Amino acid sequence: MTTEVASGTGRQRETSAAGARRTWYQDPINRRVAAVILLGLCLAALVVAWFPERVGVLHENAMPTAWLLPALIVVTCIGELTVVRLRHGEAVEELTLCEAAIIVDVLLLPAREALIAAVLGLLIASILQRRPLVKAAFNLGTYTAASAALIVVAHAVAGTPGHVTVWVVAGVLLGTFAFTAVNLFCLAQVIGVVSGVPPMQVIRSEARLSAYMAIGTVATGLPAAEIGLHTPLLLPFIAMPALAVTYAYRAAAQEADERARSAYLLQLSHALAEREDVVRRFLVLVRQAFDADRAVVVLDETGEAQFVDAALPTELSSEPIPAHLSRLQKLDRPQLIAEDLPPDVRQMLAVPLESDGHRLGIAVIAISERHRGRLSTRDLTLLASLGNALAAAMRGAEHLDQLVQETSKLHAVVEQSTEGILMLDGDGVVQMWSRAFAELTDVTTAEATGCRLADLLDVPDPEERSLLLPVTLANPQAVVELTIRRPDGEQRRLRLAHSAVFADGALVRDVVVVRDLTREYRTERLKSDFIATVSHELRTPLTPIIGYLDLLRSRGEQMPADKRKKAIDLLADRASHMSRLVEDLLLASRMGDGTGDVALQVSMGTHDLTAIIRQVVDDLDSSRIKVALPSDPVPVLCDNGRALQVATNLVGNALKYSPATEEVQVRMWLEDDLVHVDVADRGRGIPADQLEKVFEKFHRVEDPMTMSTGGTGLGLFIARRLAQAMGGDVSLTSTLNVGSVFTLTLRRAQPAES
Repeated sequence: MTTEVASGTGRQRETSAAGARRTWYQDPINRRVAAVILLGLCLAALVVAWFPERVGVLHENAMPTAWLLPALIVVTCIGELTVVRLRHGEAVEELTLCEAAIIVDVLLLPAREALIAAVLGLLIASILQRRPLVKAAFNLGTYTAASAALIVVAHAVAGTPGHVTVWVVAGVLLGTFAFTAVNLFCLAQVIGVVSGVPPMQVIRSEARLSAYMAIGTVATGLPAAEIGLHTPLLLPFIAMPALAVTYAYRAAAQEADERARSAYLLQLSHALAEREDVVRRFLVLVRQAFDADRAVVVLDETGEAQFVDAALPTELSSEPIPAHLSRLQKLDRPQLIAEDLPPDVRQMLAVPLESDGHRLGIAVIAISERHRGRLSTRDLTLLASLGNALAAAMRGAEHLDQLVQETSKLHAVVEQSTEGILMLDGDGVVQMWSRAFAELTDVTTAEATGCRLADLLDVPDPEERSLLLPVTLANPQAVVELTIRRPDGEQRRLRLAHSAVFADGALVRDVVVVRDLTREYRTERLKSDFIATVSHELRTPLTPIIGYLDLLRSRGEQMPADKRKKAIDLLADRASHMSRLVEDLLLASRMGDGTGDVALQVSMGTHDLTAIIRQVVDDLDSSRIKVALPSDPVPVLCDNGRALQVATNLVGNALKYSPATEEVQVRMWLEDDLVHVDVADRGRGIPADQLEKVFEKFHRVEDPMTMSTGGTGLGLFIARRLAQAMGGDVSLTSTLNVGSVFTLTLRRAQPAES
């Protein structure tokens, strides 16, 4: 057996392209070739030194060496030219009849001449086959070493009896096993480098076949030598065993080739199914499956040729479309091409890439003039099927990319939508739960997915629970409103727009778009409450005004002077109260929701804040108010009336929102050039996300559906805006179920300002 390394020439080209970065001996293939040549030289020297005899093993009736040596050189050359190729991945093993010819050489020629016949026969065959230098050197070194091993064992065991004996048969058989062992060892070294398989694994996998072939070789070579000596006329009949051996070789090679091709095609089917890096993987595996020198794909949309060749068997390269491929771009059927090809190309297979009526390009495989095999119509049929599979995979990849893009767009719409979106299956189990709906319900997507909607949402009203899945076959679309309670206790009013799909009468999918109506409900409630409150506030001073006016008009002259004065004072006070109320309403209507959008008119001066706070306490006249104020005056810059209004609002709110049994603490403290007044209540507190919203116009902390206290929602809004207009502020800290602290901050008056 000899070996041809299919990627060996490619490795040499790769080494050359690397330039000075790698020397010849740094290539692993070259190192092993050099080692094999050295082994062959050593064993050849052993033959020359140990076997000086000038006779062969079967020297009885031997023919003259003068013409027997050239004849056997020719026979050895012919045996080497009878090639059956057996692939091992990227390496190719060549099975020949050369071993049988060498057995004849060893039996009929002296040891030295037998070695010369073997080496010269192989050398002439390599020249005739025009093998690359590295491959020819490897084969020559392997044959020299293996032939020397055969000669040494055969002569050592059989000697030179001149005729066939038991020892001759044993010597030839053992010598052939030695030949096979040396050849297989050298072959495994190169295959291990090329294919990445450990050499011992190659030896174990090929040992049984090699042993069978060694026995077959002895069965051919030994009878041929004996018949040639005694009955030359029967030599033509010895060709039958030789043909049988060759047929067996080719059957084994074909079986191994089919196994290798099946393995590559299985990998290719997986690659096409995965649809990742599909063109490169297709070219790599197709080139290996067909043992081609180059595999090419020309796509119509790219305008260039993408290829993989033996030089870089796993690298995808590209180049402008060559002329011989440009002529094939309109190819409409598979073709086996052997004419009008580039000088270094022997054959090409070209097939169109088509899928569902869409043409994508062409796929081509090519073998070079140096290639030992040939492409067939069977290969063309297989490549056509693979080309269709590639086209289908590429179309599938395009569709998958489009689907991914559309899915990404849909996902972006769902995730960026301000309205909640969810999708349920036929059992009401959540399949999709958008970010907006997760924020609305305070239930994360991970918590919701795979759970029933009825188990996720807390609907306080039992009658509204049926509205979670209201769709029917007759009414696949429905819009409902219901109230849910979040895990933190906050209630939300939601509008759910259902759009369901039914199949065979059963619910398949329900897509729900959810809108939060809580703010709208709260706004409507606040507006209604505001109107009711304003009406009440206006009616409160109007009632005594109307009553006293009627009293004065009907009996005013009969009333004592002090009572008449008291009635007039009360009318003036109620009219003043109504005026302030109207002024606050007008003030709030002029104020926007932000700061700095209206210039409030305040009369700034220096006033004692301690006195203002004491007046507020006296006016409210509640025993629940507890104060901690400095004994000395604390001058601040403010509008006296507006400061009194702000402080009254803060203390009044604390009394309103605290239980009747709880005190309200009012404390004043100084910080640099600022004065702070803390008003602390013991109410239910304000949630953290509401701390700033309470200063918005019409905002109420209480849920609109469960509101238990009155108010317009303007007090804190006006208080902060007035404080800011005086150069200060109103701030808030609060703890749920503990209470809140409102702080009025004003600037201290400097001595120069007092």
